[in-house]
Amino acid sequence: MNELCKLLKIPEGSKIQKIIDALKQDKDKTKIIEKAKKELDPKQHDIMNPILRRPKNKDEKDKNKDVISIALAYQKWIVRKEKAMIFGNQPILRANPNDETEKAVLKAIERILHDIKEPSFNRKLAESIGSFTEGGELWYLKEGEEHDSYGFKTKMKIKAMLLSLKNSSQLYPCKDDFDDMICFSRNYIKKIEGKEVEYFEVYTQNFTYLFENFKEWELVDGYPKKQVLEKIPAVFGEQENVSWYDVQDLIERIEVLVSDHGEVNDRNAYPILKVIGKLKNYLNKGPGGGVELTEGSDLEYLTWNQATDSIKLEIDNLVKNIQLFSQTPNISFDEVKSLGALSGTALKMLFLDAHLKVMEKREIYDEYLQRRINIIKRILATLNPAWKSAIDNLVIEPEIVPFMVENEKEQVEIALLKNGNKPLESHEKSVKNWQGQDTEDYEKIKQEEKELNNVDYFNPVTE
Repeated sequence: MNELCKLLKIPEGSKIQKIIDALKQDKDKTKIIEKAKKELDPKQHDIMNPILRRPKNKDEKDKNKDVISIALAYQKWIVRKEKAMIFGNQPILRANPNDETEKAVLKAIERILHDIKEPSFNRKLAESIGSFTEGGELWYLKEGEEHDSYGFKTKMKIKAMLLSLKNSSQLYPCKDDFDDMICFSRNYIKKIEGKEVEYFEVYTQNFTYLFENFKEWELVDGYPKKQVLEKIPAVFGEQENVSWYDVQDLIERIEVLVSDHGEVNDRNAYPILKVIGKLKNYLNKGPGGGVELTEGSDLEYLTWNQATDSIKLEIDNLVKNIQLFSQTPNISFDEVKSLGALSGTALKMLFLDAHLKVMEKREIYDEYLQRRINIIKRILATLNPAWKSAIDNLVIEPEIVPFMVENEKEQVEIALLKNGNKPLESHEKSVKNWQGQDTEDYEKIKQEEKELNNVDYFNPVTE
């Protein structure tokens, strides 16, 4: 463990507890995680707390009645829209392979990303970072049967594990004065014989350490293990605050307004009969029915003449500000149905603010995705040293493509115009794109075309 002491610049031979404290660097996100979980769950919002939401202006006989509490899941809505805008489309790998070996490397990387189900993996990552400010992943090798899925024979499967704060674990990257990661740690809880045991895992460029805490911290048998990749196999991303941080107060205010408005509706939405004098008798119900009053008495409905325009105006303004400051577009059916058929430019303007948010988030994810690619390249070079030179020479740059509703007809027309109205793709590829990877329809189309071209119109075949 002297390696850790040197990296952390603490005295050699320090106790494990001191090493772990140094790795944590006084970082504890327990309160942030708990607060985020509470805000993400509408049932735990303050508006649902009967102690915080006491009855207002209740009569003595009504004081024990429940008050209306309406929680709004804006926090989930913001995170879901955000992750869909960033990773609704799979990132593109920009690369220019110069020879067959480099092409094989690129194909192997694409296969590895396919095996980890990159589209859903990325969205889960964005959800973790947006909801809890942090997220990451660990890459590892798992031995199995021999295969050639990566373009060479190996018994190793390349896998990745998502690290999310959703399960209450915490991540601890440690960087040097030049902002380079020198080690990466995570803690987690496992149940051992019905008892929860805390573990602390540390990755450096040379070794992997695992500590367990039954009564006190101890190094697990078999550790430290040699780091085969000679590279920290972890990727880490973070942002300063949760994605709804700037609009949390607005969300709480709109919940109070909507809940109080429900109370007002319960009291005043239904008509009330006011009787002046005495009620003598009820007549038959239904058409022609009524009531019988004593002489000098009168009866009329109480009507609510107080308008609620100010409440509606405030709610509308709050909703607009939540969308504005979180840069979250409202693209629900009710909002866009009146817009009609939009051109490609109009669609881009509709999503402009959300795309600006994606550009800002790329400050996090561009670096994150690039490190992921670098780790995969190192793993491939370790498993197949013959590719090392090609892997080092091949530059691969992941590019995030924000989600966009495309006007496909307009896109094709523009592409055709740029291409001189010449075909953009082969007939076979066009059919495959329409029908998936199934080539049966294409073969049938070709056969029908062949039969049609061979028809003798001057000597038709009669049955």
